[in-house]
Amino acid sequence: MRQVFLALLFVLAAPTFAGTPLPDAPHIVVSGAGEVTAKPDSARLSFQFESRAAQPLPAKKAVDQGVNRLLEALSRFGIADGDIEAGSLQASEDVDYTDSGKRVSNGYEASRTVTVLLTRIDQLNDLIDTGLAAGATNFRNLQFESSRAAEFRAEAKRKAIQNAHAQARDTSVAFGAALGPIYSIDSITSQVEFGYQGGTLDTVVVTGSSASGRYVQPTVEYRENVRAVFELKR
Repeated sequence: MRQVFLALLFVLAAPTFAGTPLPDAPHIVVSGAGEVTAKPDSARLSFQFESRAAQPLPAKKAVDQGVNRLLEALSRFGIADGDIEAGSLQASEDVDYTDSGKRVSNGYEASRTVTVLLTRIDQLNDLIDTGLAAGATNFRNLQFESSRAAEFRAEAKRKAIQNAHAQARDTSVAFGAALGPIYSIDSITSQVEFGYQGGTLDTVVVTGSSASGRYVQPTVEYRENVRAVFELKR
């Protein structure tokens, strides 16, 4: 019974350190976290164009016309061709069935999505207005980004490593042990999130609307988590 119990403990504990080699000697396992918060300088969003008609071709032509109007207007926002994705097209028949199983056509639906990267974030409201005026039924997947993302990720990782080392040092000292050399390092997760600064008066200045909207300045958070194993000196 004791052997079965020990085996069960090993099975339950093993996933906790999966992917991180552990030494046979005394050691300590720590996880460090680092975070960098920055203001974005670009925004990525998608416009959805949808149309319904009795036949598929008119539905397709309607969404094509809307997309073309938007693409023509994008030049004044300084958006490069490489920052535009407009190749998707979906078309299908909307079908219902009666209680008796009879097939009933409600016409055809066509949709296209245009995704753009705006590097002039102060024109975000103007871009949204332009997309809706071109015929977009909605916009979605709004994401704020920074052109210095690689730099901020590297800084967040440095902070995570420093945090892991400080935790290992402080914990070993608290237990009366001396921290030894690093045994292994395993980067666990990288996260990017955007939100809004609470309690600030920073705003995104918007243009091009007769009733311009006022938007709180968003922030982008780059987070890194690092797991490390240190040896302990006997």
